Amino acid sequence: MKKLSQVAKVFTLGSALVFGSLTANAASISFTYDAATDGSGLTSQYIDPITGGLPGYFIETFDQDTNYSGFAGSTAYNDPGFDQECSVNSVNGGPAGVLVTPPSNEVGVRQGSVTNVAAAPANDSTCYAYLTNNGVGTASFEFDYSQLLSFNADTGITYLGFYWGSVDRYNDFNFYSGGNLVSRITGSGLLSALGGSAGNQTGPGSNVYVNIDFSFAEQFDRLVINTSGIAGEFDNIVVGLSQRPVTVSSPGSSALLLLGLAAIGLRLRRKK
Repeated sequence: MKKLSQVAKVFTLGSALVFGSLTANAASISFTYDAATDGSGLTSQYIDPITGGLPGYFIETFDQDTNYSGFAGSTAYNDPGFDQECSVNSVNGGPAGVLVTPPSNEVGVRQGSVTNVAAAPANDSTCYAYLTNNGVGTASFEFDYSQLLSFNADTGITYLGFYWGSVDRYNDFNFYSGGNLVSRITGSGLLSALGGSAGNQTGPGSNVYVNIDFSFAEQFDRLVINTSGIAGEFDNIVVGLSQRPVTVSSPGSSALLLLGLAAIGLRLRRKK
């Protein structure tokens, strides 16, 4: 993977990016990214959709060809016409799959942009997910990682990375542990930190790969994405287990990661 950009600034989630009673949190945010080799724009420096990455990290790409035989993913949220390309690969009901609980009328998975529906993150030609409130109230998209953690005998997640497209002020990411809110990142805070323009579909200040590192005390087991508008778009969601190996891996480590993904339904794309 070619390292395209590395933002030197590291912000704490206790400053501009959270609000309310969470200001004591010491989780940090940075915007380092790699170019994804599958055409999905940006991905985490720790894992790539095609070539794999370090052990202890797992990726959701929303693409059908990341599926693993026997863990086909869900096409229930696909927009019409994309059942052969897209899916939510965090399989509900798998032996140790991530539980995904979006209302079908608030979450979509697709390729490309549609005016007043969803805009693909900049330079992302693959499948991505979007969340919309359909013009009323607040919509939510929840990822429950408890089965993943149990299967890996781990206690929580201390890293989250995601490609956030055309960031809007009405989007936010919320992190829970045992039902308690641990941290929150808001679109408003992120745009202020980057100097980006809300809703810009191509600008680098509004289409960013967000890395959040949590302390062990702040580890989480559930992610809830909210939006009070149209829409929140994201791709290449990567989580890192709190007890993951910390040594830099050799190329063979990707095979170990692939073996783990086979059991939990979070699949890396196989080379065609």
